[in-house]
Formats: sequence, C-alpha cells, structure tokens
Amino acid sequence: MIETKEETYHGVWFLPNSQVTVQGHLTITDFVIELQLTDPNSRQFSEKAEGSDIEELKYPVIYGYGNYGEKITLYDCSGFIDSFNARLMLYGDAHYKAFDEQKFKILGVHIPSFDSWISSNSFKKAANKDGFSIEYQKPDKLNIVLNDSLDLSIDFECFEPSTEKRNKIKLHQFALVNFISKDAEGMNLEELLKYLLYFQQLVSFLSRDGANVSAARVYTTVEHYEKNKFLGTMVYGGTPFNKFEYPIQERSRKYIVNRADVNDKLETFFKNWFSFAAQTQHILKLIFLDYFYRGAFDENNFLNLIRVLEIYHIYKFPGKPMPDADFKQKLVNIIAGVPDEYKIEVKEYLAFKNELTLDQRLTKLFSEVVENKIGLDYSYDDEFKRKVKQSRNYYTHYNPNLRGKAAKGNELEELTISCRALINYLILKHLDISEEILKKSFEYYIETSYYSNYFL
Repeated sequence: MIETKEETYHGVWFLPNSQVTVQGHLTITDFVIELQLTDPNSRQFSEKAEGSDIEELKYPVIYGYGNYGEKITLYDCSGFIDSFNARLMLYGDAHYKAFDEQKFKILGVHIPSFDSWISSNSFKKAANKDGFSIEYQKPDKLNIVLNDSLDLSIDFECFEPSTEKRNKIKLHQFALVNFISKDAEGMNLEELLKYLLYFQQLVSFLSRDGANVSAARVYTTVEHYEKNKFLGTMVYGGTPFNKFEYPIQERSRKYIVNRADVNDKLETFFKNWFSFAAQTQHILKLIFLDYFYRGAFDENNFLNLIRVLEIYHIYKFPGKPMPDADFKQKLVNIIAGVPDEYKIEVKEYLAFKNELTLDQRLTKLFSEVVENKIGLDYSYDDEFKRKVKQSRNYYTHYNPNLRGKAAKGNELEELTISCRALINYLILKHLDISEEILKKSFEYYIETSYYSNYFL
C-alpha cells in the first residue's frame, strides 16, 4: 500500500454574511478535507463563544481565499473550536452559493485505464536506435444519450513520457468522462455527483476493481470547458466510492464483459446500468461490500450474498402469491374462527405469509440461467437450493437440528462462490447482455481472479 496524496492550501476563511475573517490552512487527502485555523489573533469564526471544547460546531458553508487569490468553498463542515472537517470542497470558483444552489453545465472526471474496456491494444511499441518508442492509439470517443436531461461523453487521453535512452517508464492513460447537462442553467451538483457514483460503480462491477477518480472538475458553460478542459473548478470529496490506496500496477483491470460484447447496444447498455443503479443502491452496496470489504468469516459472506439474491428477486420480479386485498380478507376469515385469547398471536404469525419464500425466489432466479448452469463449475439444481436453504436457516436462526445439514468449511466457501457468480450473471443479463456473450464470459469463470483489491 502507498500513502495517499496530500495537498495544503493557506488562506483566509469566513462564514456567509460575516465580517470576521480568520487565517488557516486546509489539508486535503483522498479521505479527509480538514481546515485548521491558525490565526494568531483569533481562531473562531464568531466573536461570540458559540461552543466549548467539547461542543461540536457545524457550518453548512465556509468560504475562503487561497494565498494566490483562488476561491475555495467548503460544504457540510463540522468540528471543535479551530479544527473542522468538510464533506465536499470546490476549488477555483463558484463562490457564495449554498450547496443546493450550485449548478454546472459539465462534470468531468478522470478514470484511470478505462480505455482497456474498449481495446487491449492502446499502445504501439517500436524499437529505434535509442531503445524504443511508444505511441498511444486512443479509442474513438463515445457519445451516449443517458436521458432527457443528461448526455455522457467519454474521450481518452494519455500523457506519454519520453522514452529516449530509457528502458523503464510509467504511463498515465485515462478516460476523460464528461456528464453534460442539457439544461441551459446546468444541473444541480448533488445530482451530477450521483451520476458520477453510478459510473464508478459500473466500472468497478465490470472489472471487480476500484474505479478511483484521479481528478474531478465542473464547468459553468461549454465554452468554459472547451477553452481548457483541464482547468475547471476542482471538486474534492463527495466521490468517496472505492477510494483505495493500492497503486494502479497492483490492479487487474480485467473486465468480465467489454465494449465488443456490448456491440451495437452501447447506448442501451449504459441507460440500463444508470437506471438500475438509481433504483438499486441497496443491492449494489451489498455487492460491493462483498467485493471490496469481504469479511474473514465465511458464514457472514454467505448470508450477505443470500440477502443480495433475495432483494434482487424482489426488485426484478415484484409480486406476491396473492393480491394484498385477497390476502387481507383471507386473514380476516381465519382470525374470525380463532379463540379470542389467540387472535393477536395468530395474526402476528400470519402477517407475512403473503411473501414469497426463499425456495420460490431461488427457483425463479435459477430459471434465468440457461440450463441452470454457469460456466464449468456452477450448477443450480434442487440439491444446491436445498443446501442454500438449510445453511441460511441454520446460520440465521440457529436450529440445532440443521447443524449436520448446513454447509461448512470448503463446502460453504464453494456455495458462497456459486452465489456470487449467480448474482453477477443475473445483473449482466438484466443489462441486456446476450446469452451467447454470457456463456463465453462465464465459460472459464474463476471468481477469485476478479478481486485484485482483496487480500487474505
């Protein structure tokens, strides 16, 4: 692991509608935006003592000017006396506006190495008298209409270092991903950051790796962007997803499906993903919990994935055994014939009997898999379903009678891996990836090869 980058800005800081300015310095890493007030005359934003050493102070906005005159805006700040942490920061412009009033025409971010999703031959090498040379052959730009309010544009760049008289260099290629609002006034920053999160999640889902944002900038107009796409207002914080400290060379960047697999359905593929991500953050967060923060206990990993499969079924196939009104009437009829002293108990017991069982949910999910088999190693039959149910019931409710029937050790690990392969397959199918491509992608599917950021 390596240390995160750290940047420091010195300047003066003040609150909206306040005449009090305080000197201080701001420290930024991938994880923390921290303001330390260092003014020798006063280290408080207000002339009144608003808090004690143990009372937390909260400010929706803190403004600042850096020592080169740059504008800095800190949002959602909290701390004690002279030390504050901020959730999000704008650097360079966009002063004097509350967070929910900030609108921008373009949000641009750099995603390292995403060009490998398009092509595995981005670099052309040639030998010469000084050693060798490298030419970057960037993929064609992608332009995608996401919805009525937003377009997605993905271009590719590489900072090519000189190779003259060198035998070892470090390449810096990245996708320049732009979210472009169709509204003349732009889009709310909070909404733009949601789309960024969804894109990061897409890259991470496909590659089983951390889609870190190396730079994020916002622009008020298209002209502002075209003038210099690397000099927008910088955004720090607010994009915390997959902030890993692992260096790029330790990541696999192996995609389970790539651009060629999507073929002529590129726009549909992206639309499907963004719609799915907007509706199913509860599912995706459980999946990424398993990808990147997997626990040491196999039982927990297994139960987490069973939750994912159950919730995915509810999302994909909403419905109940009978209409709610019919079930309610049936419940009334049953309760009417129960002695008074048992009515409450029976009603509570039957309250959730109109929900599908795990058996029914798994049966439906298995039917989505061609021939109930993924690749060479993962089969989904009645025996698999029985073992899942018995193991889930034992580890959730601890029924001693199921101790001998529940999976343990290697069997539990294999059961967990099969559940992981299943949810990956089902989501790709939901994104309209063809059966032919799915069969190819999962033919030699070894799930551990996709988890470069998970170390035992």
